[in-house]
Amino acid sequence: MDALLQAAVEKPTSMKDQMKELDPLELRCLTLAARGRTRQDMMRETDIPLDRIDRALEDAMRKLQAGNLAEAVFRAARLDLIS
Repeated sequence: MDALLQAAVEKPTSMKDQMKELDPLELRCLTLAARGRTRQDMMRETDIPLDRIDRALEDAMRKLQAGNLAEAVFRAARLDLIS
């Protein structure tokens, strides 16, 4: 079977299947962002340094293929990763 035909008959993968899994800190930061917390609020609530929170949010945006934090929160919610 040629590659084009095989690609046409294969089951399409969802975005959730295609993306890398979010780690617990990324999910926690996205959840807090969804609840309106600022990065400084997150730092105070979690006792995690601001640079680590920034890195977690950046990694989550990259994994969710989001252009900004609001889009990352939206995508995570649509995928039932956060509530």
